[in-house]
Parts: sequence; structure tokens; C-alpha cells
Amino acid sequence: PTYTTILGGASSMLEDCGPNVAKWLEEATGISECRLVGISENFRRYVKVNPNQGDDIPTGLMPSVSLADEAPFLLTTRSSLADLNKRLGKKGKQEVDMRRFRPNIVIDGLQPWEEDSLKRIRIGAVEFHVWQRCGRCTMTTIDRDSLERGGEPLSTLSNFRERDNGQRNFGMHLIPARPWDLTEQRISVGDEVEILEYDEERRG
Repeated sequence: PTYTTILGGASSMLEDCGPNVAKWLEEATGISECRLVGISENFRRYVKVNPNQGDDIPTGLMPSVSLADEAPFLLTTRSSLADLNKRLGKKGKQEVDMRRFRPNIVIDGLQPWEEDSLKRIRIGAVEFHVWQRCGRCTMTTIDRDSLERGGEPLSTLSNFRERDNGQRNFGMHLIPARPWDLTEQRISVGDEVEILEYDEERRG
């Protein structure tokens, strides 16, 4: 069966993975009547522009995305997390770990918040456009172990990372420079990251 759901304000078609998968998932999680669904092969979602960010999609590109909010890849840096935690510590607040921000690419070697100014990078042999800044929501305030909610780190991000349009940014959305093909394009832990171009407007 297929289901229709709302993702990012738009209707999306999801396909059920079947009763055998559901049975295994129910036994593994202890959640009764849960189902596993995914994007149907007959349906495509595309990256979503956040109008409050002002970051246009690179010319000629309209990459697809699965169930992520806005883009297929989210890049964060350890240095920015360290800076954020330093600020939390000065307020007497508990540090947070990277799971709060749910990235799928985490890199070392940049100055705190330098990722904002990147325009094109290469990870291993794969080139990416560093496209749209990632505005954070209240999901970041949920402790991943206890599932308890609090005000941080969103409150602290608001103090020094909030833009005029209310976006409190942490991380950058990436778009592959050419259509993603797993047979040819792969990135791995330990790959070298090369900065190909900075965005001079964001850099300023």
C-alpha cells in the first residue's frame, strides 16, 4: 500500500515496506502496529528552498531528496559545536552533542562557523555546492538519550546566530554538483575535504 503525507508543507507519496518488515520492526522496538515506509519509486521529492534564508539553488540543479526536510546532505563542523558548547558552559548550561543537529557529514579543520562562507567543496572525489544555511527548530532542544525537552541550544543560538528573518543557523545544506550515483560517487569517513570556492557575500 501507499500513503500520502505532508513533508515540508508539500504532499509526498510513501510506500509501505510490507508486513514482514513491520513484524520485525514491531518486535525490535516494542511499538505495536508500527510500519516502515519510504519514498515510492514512482514519486520524487526535490530540495526545498527556505525563503527566509535567501540562498538560491545553483543554476541548472534540482536534486531529489528522500525524507530529509530540505536537502540530501547536511554538513556541520566540530569547531562550531565546540564554540557553541563553550558559550553554553559560560551560561552554566550543559553541553550538547552533535546528535542534536542530525547531520550526515561532519568535518574537522575549519574555524568556528567558517562553513557559512563555503560555496563549493570536494569530499574525496565528489564535488558539492554548499548551498543553503540550515535554520534550526525545537528538535535541537530534545535530549537524544532522555528525550527530555529544554530551551538549549536554541536559546544560546538565538543570542549570536539569529538573522533578521529569525533563522538560527547551524550547519549547511549540500547539493551534489552532478546527479548522485552510488555506483560512481561515494564519500567515506576520513576523506579529505578541499575548499574549492568561498561565497564572498556570505563571507563578508
